Amino acid sequence: MASEYEFPAPVGGVPYPIDFWPSILFTILYALMLPVVIFRMLPPRSRNGVLISTTVFSLERVATFCMRAYAAHSASARANTNLETYLQMSYGGGFSWVGTDLTYLLRALLVSSTLGGDMLALHKLTPPRLWQAQKRSVGDRDRVSDSNPEFRLVAGGQDTNGGRCEVRKVDAEASADALSEEGLPDQPLLRRRIRRWSNVVTLLSVCGMALSIVAGTIWQNAIGGSYVDLVRALWYVSTGLAVALLVAMGLVALIALFKMPRVPRASLHCVILITVLLSIVGVYRITVIGHSTTSLLSTVPGAQNSMGAKAGFYALHVAPEFLSAAILMGLNVRRVFGTGPWGDHLGRDPKPKREPTSTRGPGPEGEYETQHEEEEEEWEGRCDGKMQP
Repeated sequence: MASEYEFPAPVGGVPYPIDFWPSILFTILYALMLPVVIFRMLPPRSRNGVLISTTVFSLERVATFCMRAYAAHSASARANTNLETYLQMSYGGGFSWVGTDLTYLLRALLVSSTLGGDMLALHKLTPPRLWQAQKRSVGDRDRVSDSNPEFRLVAGGQDTNGGRCEVRKVDAEASADALSEEGLPDQPLLRRRIRRWSNVVTLLSVCGMALSIVAGTIWQNAIGGSYVDLVRALWYVSTGLAVALLVAMGLVALIALFKMPRVPRASLHCVILITVLLSIVGVYRITVIGHSTTSLLSTVPGAQNSMGAKAGFYALHVAPEFLSAAILMGLNVRRVFGTGPWGDHLGRDPKPKREPTSTRGPGPEGEYETQHEEEEEEWEGRCDGKMQP
């Protein structure tokens, strides 16, 4: 479809026969993530609602690449501007969806690392250090049971005599002792700062995704010469904002790697790796969204339809997105990032419940009750022969 105006070239170009097999490949890869999602959602220990955006993104990519594979051998679908508009809207905001979930994971990881004392029981987050303590306590319990047959445990939490063992209670006490030995005091001020800045990052991320969706929606109008500059400006702003936030998250994780010893190193390494992968997508988009064309079907340089441009699209845009989503979906984020079922969604710390106060108050009535109880105790002692009259 030719136009007398130059308009922003579609990122990834329009689907040609060369796109068929790469599209089939990524359709299969994203479809294989569905069993992983089911595997993570069934057991309570890995079930979570933090990766909702990444899950929806993965399912949406299956539909996207199915349509791209179909259009690769259909001339009418290839020239369909509605289909291409949908693809541009999807490509523009996809990596930001994964980046938003990464923000939630990093927040939960940092907040959970500041918990200590009574706050551990008041939050649904589970610091990864607590998981490590539980693992060590289980190992110690197993060694004790092996050395002493009287305390040998079997599957189901029962001893060899059929008695019920308090496995959960022992684990919790051992974990608490391990944490107290490591010295993990509560850090409410640091936790408040983490939440404040995480809220800002989340708000900016949502704004960037909204701008990207708007740009993809009105991209079709740019083919006719309308909103050309606006589409390109929105693409630059949304993509640049997403890259800036990803770099900021990577720097925060890098700082925590050296300045926050209570945060597990492996979890921070995962955050840094995913920020690098998603930043590759953003930098690639910034590089190609400045290109223009006068025809969707053009194969001239800059139209994004040449073999080199297609290879760059799959290697620098599609592959890093898939790897980022696959890493997050493959991990047990509840254990790696200490997210609990829903991450850190609280605006402030919950207040501890007050202990019930005694109903006996000061005054003559209280003194009378105390004196009456003492007389009863003295009388009972005399009756038992424990006190001499």
